Amino acid sequence: MLTKNLKFLSGVVIMTLIVLNALTATSVVRHRGSGWQVLALLLVLLAAAVVLHTRHFHRRPFLAKPKNPFKFHQVPVDRAASLQREAKKNSGELQLHEARVFAGAVVKPEQFRRRVVEEYTPSRRTLQKLATVDLDIPKRLLEAATPQHVYLPVVINQKGDLLDDFHIYEANSDETQWLSYRQYLGLAAEVLHILLLTAYRLPLGSDLPPEAEQAELLALQGIVQRRDTRAHSVVDFSGAEAVEQLQVASTSARKLAGLFVRQLTENYPIVASVHGPVGRRHRFKYQLTLMPEVKFGRSAARRWAGFFRLVFGTRPVDLNLDISNAPTCESFHLHVHAPDDLFLTRQEATGFDEALKRRAEGAPTLPHCRFRRRLGQPHAHFYCRYMPAFTESERPAIRLSFFEVPPGSVLRAAITAAAALAILWLIGFVNSRFPDPGTDAPAFLLAFPAVAAAWLGFDAPSRKLLEGTLSARLCLVVTAMLSLTGCGLFMLHKSFGQGRSWPQVPDGNSLLGITDLGWAITVALALLNAARIGYQCLVRTWQYSHLLAKEVH
Repeated sequence: MLTKNLKFLSGVVIMTLIVLNALTATSVVRHRGSGWQVLALLLVLLAAAVVLHTRHFHRRPFLAKPKNPFKFHQVPVDRAASLQREAKKNSGELQLHEARVFAGAVVKPEQFRRRVVEEYTPSRRTLQKLATVDLDIPKRLLEAATPQHVYLPVVINQKGDLLDDFHIYEANSDETQWLSYRQYLGLAAEVLHILLLTAYRLPLGSDLPPEAEQAELLALQGIVQRRDTRAHSVVDFSGAEAVEQLQVASTSARKLAGLFVRQLTENYPIVASVHGPVGRRHRFKYQLTLMPEVKFGRSAARRWAGFFRLVFGTRPVDLNLDISNAPTCESFHLHVHAPDDLFLTRQEATGFDEALKRRAEGAPTLPHCRFRRRLGQPHAHFYCRYMPAFTESERPAIRLSFFEVPPGSVLRAAITAAAALAILWLIGFVNSRFPDPGTDAPAFLLAFPAVAAAWLGFDAPSRKLLEGTLSARLCLVVTAMLSLTGCGLFMLHKSFGQGRSWPQVPDGNSLLGITDLGWAITVALALLNAARIGYQCLVRTWQYSHLLAKEVH
């Protein structure tokens, strides 16, 4: 890439020299003002070269599909056959109630999960998620009131998705281990074999009928098969369908086995071992790092706004959170712990209309959902109970909007804009009457707002995802540009002195006593900039004070 860049730049320099030599050899240079024409032509050529260079060496390679050396391979059939033989050999080691508990927790986790609490804490560029899962094994699935040992899925994750910085903890916050992928596959194969034996009402250790063995092998192939997330591939449920079509003596066991295979064909559970007496509630915690999804919007205005947010170093103040765990438990809590310098202004739930009209299986009532009603604090809390399973077309989510607590970056921008307006007006008022005041102090005064804007707006960033606002950063940029413009006007007036007449405001009018047209335009823009950011500062302050004093009904 470096060699290609050097060749391209060398070609541009050579072509520019050739064009410049051709222009100087003609009569164009002998005409008055031809130097400006040559300079303009060179700038056009340079701009065209930059555009071509960016498009060819930066944009096109960046948008091209990356060459992925990790190709997706199908798992060999003998892997499933090996699991089938091991499951048949070890079918006596796993008890029937252990197999029923694991299969039931995979198929219907809401029967085991009493409460799920998800807590989100924003960091610099990510979200830290801490989830607490309270598990309670139904007594009807256990044989005796003696200490039990069962396997339960703590997280059911979609195949192909990676969990970053994932850790599982016990109730006492000690980190615990979960089954490896190999151990999980062995457990799933044993559970499926026991469920099929139960469906045929055969004792453990017996041989399945030939059609059942064929369906079991096909189901294991679907379970061990990896999922290609890079392509829009369709999940193959042929193994689950083969199990569901078997002619058995117990249809309930066959149904459980079919749902078990269907769930594990599409998902990958992270399984932990649970020890304890009957009736005891078990608690697990897991922690991971999430990358928030960024959407600039479909319209051009939203895309440009999102681009400028990145340019000026601002972060989003809206969070869209997934609540796919809500139907997997009886009660679901979602907490968001934002930084103390932000306050919650809006909270809404989307995609719940149809789900709230359905009753979950075994639920005594329709689902109940609500937010913590008090706004104006950095903490958000969403709660729901008896949420039914979501359909494929439903994408429910929670959206939270935060603003900065006054005074914040908006107030700093307003003070800087007001100071720039005052200095520009004062020096413009004097400079429009006395082009050469006999001192260079106004130039230093005009440079002060630009320095202040750079210092206040682009200081060392903190480690927060939700930080800064685009309006404050834009205001500081405009303030700095207007201050530099004022410096330029002052130096031009001082350089030419009294011997040059400058354009005046038409019809003998003036803007706040300023008659010079250049200074009037600069001060007018500074006035608009200060008025806009000042108005926004007052509105944000009123919103915050209103939410603090608002009565909760």
